[in-house]
Amino acid sequence: MATQALMPVEEYLQKHFEDREPEYRDGILEERPVPTYLHSLLQVFFTQYLVRWTDADAITVCTELRLRLRDRRFVVPDVCIFAGAPAGPLPDVLPLAVVEVLSPDDSPKDLLAKLAEYHQWGVANIWVVNPGTRSIHTFNGTELQVADAFSLPAFNIVIPQEAVFRKVNARFPKSS
Repeated sequence: MATQALMPVEEYLQKHFEDREPEYRDGILEERPVPTYLHSLLQVFFTQYLVRWTDADAITVCTELRLRLRDRRFVVPDVCIFAGAPAGPLPDVLPLAVVEVLSPDDSPKDLLAKLAEYHQWGVANIWVVNPGTRSIHTFNGTELQVADAFSLPAFNIVIPQEAVFRKVNARFPKSS
């Protein structure tokens, strides 16, 4: 059985990765699922849709930003949304929301574990987008619940499910 050499957290934070940046758990690098074209389109959708609030400095939207959940645990959500603008290259404030877009090789067990970590960390809004089923879900700390819209009431932001998938459906009609 092969073992993986532990990497000090300081080395991880300084390292430039040529491919997709891995996540970091207690000295071990964890590969992230490979995104698809649909995955990428949905990340772009969220950033484009939310730009009117970022222009007003109410929120900041980031894609694939390294976040520290605890001392030796770093994750890279597909999209994260902050109230205002966090300072520094590694934000030290909780995101207001995270969005994970499913990839075909996502493990349900690993996804739920990651969502639970976000919840334990204190992220109030945890969303999951499933391009395959054209559905959106929220995570309540223990399970995924189907949602008909993404919403951030404090900012008057509501993104109906049909808006999320409008461009995706036009380019990639869902198979019957």
